[in-house]
Amino acid sequence: MKVFTRDYRITGEYHPEWDAYFSGMKPCVLDIEATGLDRSRCKAILTGLLMRTESGVRITQFLAENHYEESRVLEATMDYLEENDAGYLITFNGCAFDVPFLNARLDANFLGRQLKMYHFDLYRFLRKCTDLKGRLESMSQMSIENYYGILSDRGDTITGKESVALFDQYAISGNSTIEKIILTHNREDVLHLNRLMYLTLADVPDIHQAMASYGFPASEGRLSVRPKVKNFARILRITGEQITDPVAAAYFPDADVPVTATFNATSSSFEITAPLNSHGEELYMDVSFIDSPLLRADPDYVNGYLILNSRTVNIVSKVLSELYLLK
Repeated sequence: MKVFTRDYRITGEYHPEWDAYFSGMKPCVLDIEATGLDRSRCKAILTGLLMRTESGVRITQFLAENHYEESRVLEATMDYLEENDAGYLITFNGCAFDVPFLNARLDANFLGRQLKMYHFDLYRFLRKCTDLKGRLESMSQMSIENYYGILSDRGDTITGKESVALFDQYAISGNSTIEKIILTHNREDVLHLNRLMYLTLADVPDIHQAMASYGFPASEGRLSVRPKVKNFARILRITGEQITDPVAAAYFPDADVPVTATFNATSSSFEITAPLNSHGEELYMDVSFIDSPLLRADPDYVNGYLILNSRTVNIVSKVLSELYLLK
């Protein structure tokens, strides 16, 4: 197995409100190359990972030199994520391919490890939370890059499908030119995905509403949280996934705390409901029972009540999810 690194001077935040959801969590942009799509028999032969440094970003790649080094690539990738304290993943269609593929291959190699952390799949986010799919004929990464005018900046000349055939040749010959072509394709995918995070998120009109629809992290990525306001019933309903270390618990409302919460360890899910109040068209929530400096410092907090909008709904949902998880 070979390891390659390359540094780039790219700085900044993906969105002005990004830290409201990801403060203290290090992002890792991930893309893999495999010998095919069938994770039961095909192998992961290259992983590309991008993480931030003090001066920009660094791309690290783990490349198998033949078809028998998959376990080394997998182990190196998992070690890298742990040693660099990666807090969440960023992928393009990784929910459907990259992450389940890696987990299947970790099992197939009897490595006793699984890739479980909060995962921001830009492809899934754009399809679910924006109207971009209505403006493009294809939602492929290259199509979106073309829409934002960065496709011509790519330095690669092949597709992912072509890299499979090239790797077969590389595994036999070890040809340095083929090696460079394969590495460049993977590196450009990771680098341009990182660029798309800046470009696409800047176009989202209400990032708070979008994050509520997609699911944002809580408890340092242990939970994925999706709140929804039920206006007619005047209820805030919070659902989500327990990503790691799922627990089983149930909490019921009483005279002091009007909240219901259930955590299901079997399904790794949870649900929390809390009553709301209204004044005219404005919704607000009595949060006096929540001991949270974050809520009390919010500009929409007034005398124990929180005025609700797309931003504050997410804040109180995060606070409640963390509160009941840790009880």
